[in-house]
Amino acid sequence: MYKIGVAGSGAMGGRIGLSIKEAGYDVTLIDNWEEHVNYININGAEVQTESKKYSIKIPAVLTENVSDKFDLIIILTKAMTSEMMLQQLQDKNCISEDTAILSMMNGLGHEERLSKYVPLSQIYLAVTMWTAGLRGPGQWLLEGKGSIDLQRADGKKDKCTEFILNILNEAGLNARISNDVFKSIWSKATLNSVLNPLCTILDKTIYEFGTYIEAKNMIIPLVKEIVTVAKAKNIFLDSEELLDKIESAYPKEAQGLHYPSMHQDLNNGRLTEIDYLNGQITAYGKKLNIPTPLNTMITHLIHQLEMKI
Repeated sequence: MYKIGVAGSGAMGGRIGLSIKEAGYDVTLIDNWEEHVNYININGAEVQTESKKYSIKIPAVLTENVSDKFDLIIILTKAMTSEMMLQQLQDKNCISEDTAILSMMNGLGHEERLSKYVPLSQIYLAVTMWTAGLRGPGQWLLEGKGSIDLQRADGKKDKCTEFILNILNEAGLNARISNDVFKSIWSKATLNSVLNPLCTILDKTIYEFGTYIEAKNMIIPLVKEIVTVAKAKNIFLDSEELLDKIESAYPKEAQGLHYPSMHQDLNNGRLTEIDYLNGQITAYGKKLNIPTPLNTMITHLIHQLEMKI
């Protein structure tokens, strides 16, 4: 049977992995959180949706103990641990020349980092608009609807892309093949590079940030920096469209009541993904000789806050 590994089985990893398991596929959750892995293997994965609570039997394994060779590995670790995860899986002979690597992580530049370990022809990029929550070890809150855009990292179409698409859609994940997944990735990264760090620095929910009368004037120059860097990389974003997308997150009935994931990470004593958002934009800016003072300052501010961890 086609074997699928979900590397990084936190909130979103659980959402994707459990959905595919329920569609009848052979799925293994891979993680480095021992309490999480043990709970799943003893009690099953516990799921709470809008309407019901139930348990799913699914194998979970610590990365150090994984032994299977996979046909598809979905990477949903934190961005800063993705290379270590892929290296560990390679060392364990879990990856062959036919293994597809599907990155669904937030942030920018994953194709560049992952291609150090496997060819671009084996790497697939996806951006997901699903949400998920982890209430404790082995316990997920899975509410709402979402979608997934995906494409092979080198832009080429192949049978494997269609096969991954079919798996995701059989799992009810509303996937589609994109002709420009990088635009989708940069669009989501812009949203995250604005709301994640600003709400974290200011200690505000998305709604609280959006109620400030000058919020738009705060984010316009930040978005312009990102759009300028993206254009230099032949990724063409619409500033007004991005501003609308950011502001649509403000209402309480949208994402407004939530603290972004970066705020949650910092307040739970974890390092953030700032280097893969604003920090990555700054790095691209330096390489392209494009000034990015706002993204650079935001990166420094978050790193300052991380010093208390």
